[in-house]
Amino acid sequence: MKTIISLSHIVMFLIALINPTGNYSQEKISMSIYQDARLVVLGNKKENNIRTLNMLIHFKFQGKQNALGYLVFIPEYEKANLPDMYQRLSLSIGYTFNGLYTSKLVLPQNLEFTLAIGYGITNRFSNNSFNFSISGEASYKINEWLKVGFVHQLTERTDLLFKYHKNKLKYSFFFGLEISPFIFFKNKSNSMSYVLR
Repeated sequence: MKTIISLSHIVMFLIALINPTGNYSQEKISMSIYQDARLVVLGNKKENNIRTLNMLIHFKFQGKQNALGYLVFIPEYEKANLPDMYQRLSLSIGYTFNGLYTSKLVLPQNLEFTLAIGYGITNRFSNNSFNFSISGEASYKINEWLKVGFVHQLTERTDLLFKYHKNKLKYSFFFGLEISPFIFFKNKSNSMSYVLR
């Protein structure tokens, strides 16, 4: 547990280093909250009943926009209410494609795809273990500050070695929302100032 807390301090330090007034503007920082669809709807074949919470939270720092999209840096935290609490903290780097729309493609203009690979640490069974993950995300932009998204993720479950002596790749499907808080509060502030006039 101490290792994962130390890693969280490193993540917070890296976030502080990415100064929003520098290479990243405030409009290019977002926060996503997702839930594992299978666990909340079906549970699984073991001890977990339906409505089992498995939350995935990540911050997304966007790079400079180019023709096809932009680079992303994603600190990520996952917590699942399993019989032995499962926690994972990771850092991912990826690329978001948002410039694929053409008149010849039957894709919505507001649709984005993100491919990312990450490395992190899992805490379970009173042990810490390092692992990697690969994820693909599809999101639809509802407005300037809100997107609905789906995440497909393959994670190396090194925590299973401690109890089941098996190291597996586990697939998860998450759904949820992505919010750009700086844009939201900026818009709210502008609308309030307009009303005051």
